[in-house]
Amino acid sequence: MGLHELATRMAERGLTFDDWAGAHEHLEHIGYYRLTGYLHQFKTGDESFLPGTTFESVHDRYIFDRKLRPLIIEAVEKIEIAARVSISDSLALKHGPHWYLNRGLFGTPSWFYSKDRARFDLADWHARFVDDLRRQIEQSHQSFIKHYYKTYADPDMPPCWMVFEIISFGSVSSCLKFLKSPEVKETCRKFALNHQVLSSWLHSMSYVRNLCAHHSRLWNHQMTIKPIVPADRRAQFNGSQNERIYASLLTMQILLQRIWTNNNWAEQLRELVDSSPQLPVSEMGFPEDWRARKEWGFAP
Repeated sequence: MGLHELATRMAERGLTFDDWAGAHEHLEHIGYYRLTGYLHQFKTGDESFLPGTTFESVHDRYIFDRKLRPLIIEAVEKIEIAARVSISDSLALKHGPHWYLNRGLFGTPSWFYSKDRARFDLADWHARFVDDLRRQIEQSHQSFIKHYYKTYADPDMPPCWMVFEIISFGSVSSCLKFLKSPEVKETCRKFALNHQVLSSWLHSMSYVRNLCAHHSRLWNHQMTIKPIVPADRRAQFNGSQNERIYASLLTMQILLQRIWTNNNWAEQLRELVDSSPQLPVSEMGFPEDWRARKEWGFAP
């Protein structure tokens, strides 16, 4: 079906167009399917559109997401790198540069549900973890990895400070989760969170970063992997609500405040939200008074 036919069909179902030519151009460059995620909330049960729905209002949500993704990637990059360095270096100081090969440093998290603890095989997990690291190392094109293998035959895997430069954020997150809690004491101190909460927050950030990398919808997205809301932070998180992007953005802000002083990330987020006053950010989980909350650090 051509663009004209798609637009005509949407118009027949009740979607209005303030700029027909402009809408065609957007559909040509974005694609109808990518926009469908933003269209669903405006539809009735029979696939008609709610009265007053315009193509431009739907497109505004898409543009908001497009501008939000780079902000998220910037925040996650800072947090990810800080976590990589802290985990790698603190363990290397205690256990040497190849500590990640030592299964004895890992354990089943105490916060696992009993049924999960019963069926979890730590030895199998660690074997798969090391195999995955080896695969990522073998696929790396980094010059320092190539230099290592040209220079050394033993050990057969590089030291942690090289490995933790090239493995995925998901691998870093998994490593932190299954390290025994005493081994991550320094990293937890750095971020001022306990082991369970920090593991959860990094895992959720890895998930959100992957959404951004694939240009997926963030607007009113129901998060599959959600950050834990600790009991002492429920007021910050608007109760225990953590299924929308606001909760993830707040975890980023909290961690950035620990590792990146004098940053203006929160101000950039506020400017983006303020630049789109017509968009109901409550659909992303933002509380009405979010700007006044002290965790965001805005001057009164």
